[in-house]
Amino acid sequence: MKTKIGINSPRIKEFGGEIDAQEVEVIELGLDRVDFLDEQKEKELLSKATYLASSFGTEFTIHAPHIDSRIEGIKIDFSTNNGKNFTVMEKVLKIAAEIETGYIVVHPGSQNGERKCLNLNILNLIRLCALAEEYGVILLLENLFDRDGGNKIGVFPREIFHIIEMVGSENLKINLDIGHAFIASNAYGISLEDYFELGNYIHQMHLHDNFGILESEEAMFGDRHLPIGHGKINFKGVFKNILKTNARNLILEIKHSSREDIIKSLVQIREFRNLKAGLMSPIITCDVRPAVVCV
Repeated sequence: MKTKIGINSPRIKEFGGEIDAQEVEVIELGLDRVDFLDEQKEKELLSKATYLASSFGTEFTIHAPHIDSRIEGIKIDFSTNNGKNFTVMEKVLKIAAEIETGYIVVHPGSQNGERKCLNLNILNLIRLCALAEEYGVILLLENLFDRDGGNKIGVFPREIFHIIEMVGSENLKINLDIGHAFIASNAYGISLEDYFELGNYIHQMHLHDNFGILESEEAMFGDRHLPIGHGKINFKGVFKNILKTNARNLILEIKHSSREDIIKSLVQIREFRNLKAGLMSPIITCDVRPAVVCV
């Protein structure tokens, strides 16, 4: 199966970005930043997606809302016993069916120090996987990193593996976010390579760069979503380790960047894909610039 290269929807011109849809094969539709419960906004979203699919053969994955979504009405948290989780997620699944999406990225929930949070995550995901099976969709559990001293579930590889094993569904796989993994590996002194031991469970990856520094420490903080080579992640090692996985989609998940830098990152990912059969890695160009704090 050919690995497909994609980007997050805010970087696509039709969604206000810099990149033409035909420059990638997959677009990750960010439902974590759109009030799709509003009927008009949902209609506009589906209209754009349908146009891109029919005009360029674009395929989609979806990023579902989560606890850190800025729009209050779509926030969900699988650490809670809240019917809203399923009201919102069923709408996400219906949108996935409309645009024939095979994958939906979901975040584990928050953590307040009680074991019941992890158990609620597992129970909610079991129920959600049954729903996903009805819609013919695979959920991808994304690894996170802690912002406020142990407030997230799914930070460590063993946590992710435990959740996957306990849910026990073919409709739950992994989206490995390499930026999150790098921050967590630095914060807790674990190896970045440990995340790749999740192997065949990994069906998709988010690729972006950062400095491996938690938000509270200094200006070059946190989950910056920089182009490849603009931070401190060793992407030569990352590309080599991707060979251990079952990744079907490599999604460049960038926040604020120029078109030129985004294209350079896409070129490097494409070079890796074209060379991976020979177990080779592309040359990573580094361009570390002074940090700009985005508010």
